Amino acid sequence: MSNECTTEDCRRDTTLYLCTECIIELDGLLKDVPALVEMLDGPITMTAVTKGPGMGNGAGHPGSKPPINLDALLLKAWLCRLPDRAHGEAMDNPNAGQTLYMARIWVKQARELVWGPEDKRVFGHCGAPLEDGDAPTLCDGRLVADPYDDSVKCPACGTVHEIADILDRLREKARGQPMTPKDAREYLRNKAKVIIQKKDFENWVMLGRIPYVLDRVTTDIKARKIYYPGDVLNVFEDMRARKRTVA
Repeated sequence: MSNECTTEDCRRDTTLYLCTECIIELDGLLKDVPALVEMLDGPITMTAVTKGPGMGNGAGHPGSKPPINLDALLLKAWLCRLPDRAHGEAMDNPNAGQTLYMARIWVKQARELVWGPEDKRVFGHCGAPLEDGDAPTLCDGRLVADPYDDSVKCPACGTVHEIADILDRLREKARGQPMTPKDAREYLRNKAKVIIQKKDFENWVMLGRIPYVLDRVTTDIKARKIYYPGDVLNVFEDMRARKRTVA
């Protein structure tokens, strides 16, 4: 059994072929594979990048079968070769690190084909301690992830952060600073790279999804209600998850 994680450039000590952080990352990727495999049939039959039977330019000929996207078809076959469970792969496959490496590439490509390319999301600096002591130096690596990633690995120190944990910390920090709707949307755009439309915000308020701050003290007759950005972010993530499930 391996004494070191088999993922390239990881080198963490482990009793399996993958360390805990890499198992979590692989598990997050594998969760999307069944849905991606099913939905890739759409991109496969798209004719934007195609080849007809016996033709090099994708034109085909009268009566031939509809052209297919061969790259998407091949990607679907690759995804089907991935394991079902990350922990089982970590236990049994001495090349589990290579599996993780290929899963990163294939799942990313499939996500872009099925859901379309999206901007990267920036989650700030890593902040992991680099050494022991009363005042350890904190890693300033920049955390950047795809919109559907469950975890993000720091490019500087290699620490893997769960996206849910990062968002929880952001919500906790943001909740102590109530803001107007405009300021809350601007804050989340700058800090979490989340763009929330004014109309969506108003709809969420009308539906009672975003509570406003009750204990605001003001002398203004027509004072605007203020909200915790963390609550807004929570609703945004919930709505994103709902749309993804429906899709």
